Amino acid sequence: MNYLKSLKSRVVGDNSESKIAEILPVSSEPFECKPNECVNGFKESCFSLRSDAAATPLYETAEPSSLHFLVSTGTTDWEHDAFEQKGTILNTFNSKANNLARSSNITIKSNVTNEPLNISDPQSITLNKLDVLILPWFVWIRGITKDNIDEVFTKIKQILQSEKNDDTVKGNQAENLISKLTNVEGLVVTKDPNMSVILLCSHRTRDKKCGITAPIMKKEFDSQLRDLELYRDSGDDRPGGVKVIFVNHVGGHKFAANVLIYNKHGEFVWFARCTPLNVKFILNETVQHHKVFPANVRACSTFNAVKW
Repeated sequence: MNYLKSLKSRVVGDNSESKIAEILPVSSEPFECKPNECVNGFKESCFSLRSDAAATPLYETAEPSSLHFLVSTGTTDWEHDAFEQKGTILNTFNSKANNLARSSNITIKSNVTNEPLNISDPQSITLNKLDVLILPWFVWIRGITKDNIDEVFTKIKQILQSEKNDDTVKGNQAENLISKLTNVEGLVVTKDPNMSVILLCSHRTRDKKCGITAPIMKKEFDSQLRDLELYRDSGDDRPGGVKVIFVNHVGGHKFAANVLIYNKHGEFVWFARCTPLNVKFILNETVQHHKVFPANVRACSTFNAVKW
């Protein structure tokens, strides 16, 4: 597929920029900063690409999701299939998410993350009680178990069916979700206070390069976010920050580093072929000013702002 896409672009030209510009504003700033503008040093060889991966046009090599479930596991690497961990309810959760996607005719993506677990709760430690961040709703559902998981997905499905296939109502859907789940036994439903969430694949077992590049990228993101007073770790609930999270395989690891950004303002952007030299652009232009650099966009979409 990527070979055909690359061949077509050489023959008839690549109109990706015009397509992207219809969705999000295009920045006139360079995607790369100068090496001395990075806070941390890094080896360029860690981000080297095969010739085909470097030449393939990126746009539409990935697909934006209507919903993205992020399940906390407290680790930065996982089994090859991160949802096939025996003795947990991860597989149950993933199956129900896939069923919801089919029955609602939408695209849903599920990932596990390095977000911390409640170490005082044995069910959380064994991943039989799940904490899940739902994007782009920016809503946390904490305490999903085998006893309430059916009700959780039933409520989500009701919301999707009542406002079907309309990505302009994400904010309303989020408010409705909180209202519907507030009284479900065992759940704690809260609003995520961050203005943006950035996802980096750190799945070393699936692809060694992701395991190498993700910590380097996160170190640079965190350093620059501190300088901007936007850094937030898992214990910091101050509103308006930016959280950088490790996730399992997202697809297209040959384009690593992949960087997925959800802005509460109303944008989703999936950049690829990234290095620490791109962090300044991503934070200044995409996170704060909602603009993109088309040549490195794999997917993008907009949605109504979530107003908290």
